[in-house]
Amino acid sequence: MEERQFLEILVKRYVANELSEKELEAFFHLLAEGKLDGLLNKYLDKESGEILKVKKTSVPKSRLLPIKTLSLAASVILLLGIVMFLAKPGIVNFLKIGIVAIETKKGERKEIRLPDGSTVWLNESSKLEYPVKFGSEERNVVLLDGEAYFDIKRDTTKPFNVEASGTNTKVLGTAFNIRSYHFLESVQVTVTRGKVQVEEASDWGEKPQRKILLPNEQVNFDTKTKSIEKTAVNSANAVAWKDGKLLFDNESFANVTAILENKFGVKIAFADESMKSYHMSAEFTATDSLRHILELLSLANNLDYHFENKQITLLKKKRNNANPLPM
Repeated sequence: MEERQFLEILVKRYVANELSEKELEAFFHLLAEGKLDGLLNKYLDKESGEILKVKKTSVPKSRLLPIKTLSLAASVILLLGIVMFLAKPGIVNFLKIGIVAIETKKGERKEIRLPDGSTVWLNESSKLEYPVKFGSEERNVVLLDGEAYFDIKRDTTKPFNVEASGTNTKVLGTAFNIRSYHFLESVQVTVTRGKVQVEEASDWGEKPQRKILLPNEQVNFDTKTKSIEKTAVNSANAVAWKDGKLLFDNESFANVTAILENKFGVKIAFADESMKSYHMSAEFTATDSLRHILELLSLANNLDYHFENKQITLLKKKRNNANPLPM
């Protein structure tokens, strides 16, 4: 079936109120993209004409509605239908005027070109929103969840700002990485080129905490304690995910396990809570299996693990005293 034919059938079924919920979702998505405008007008005009013919045979002429009024009524009905549809829980608002929303699934990465020519690479399980057109004074985007690498086109008249989990990262033109997953307790910003300002999104009148970062510097903002800590790092490690790597650079075991839980859809528990504060460095490929990763992490940190029904328990390896070393 050709696209034009499919769209005509979809619009015809909508006008006849015969669409299922899934078909309605597709309908409003296509409507938001402007692919149904001409066909919708055609069928609404056709419906208006047919209603008018019926009215002429059964209603006094003085009570007939003009075609423009009928078209307006049809438009109002359509608008009400959109509002009612978007009010349903779980339905994505495809008609958020002027805003582009990009989302990646597990194992998926996307390259995005922003309206000013800047480029963003979005890591897996991430959500980004940006306007169709930036304002005259600022370029604002929102990293709702996940991780993204920004390569920003320089414009000294329009600062670029990224909102992410209680932080604002401001630049004029530079390259930096932001990690802001909801299952991690901190927002991490790493600079690969240029200069970046990271500050807490504080209430009106309060002086926000602020850090200035240069290349190979990183800031971690704790979303619970609101503390900001700056450290020196190898920035290449923070963006290794762009090349399909799963790299942990002096990462806490709590963060490592949270990332693995999200990536593989499992639950990881600690036999000893003190293990959460362990720090480790390791590198894997994005295609490595969970068991392979657990084997290497356990070997490097003298641990054991128990894996059953997507539930993993990590525990310290018991010492073998059966053959003690000679004194």
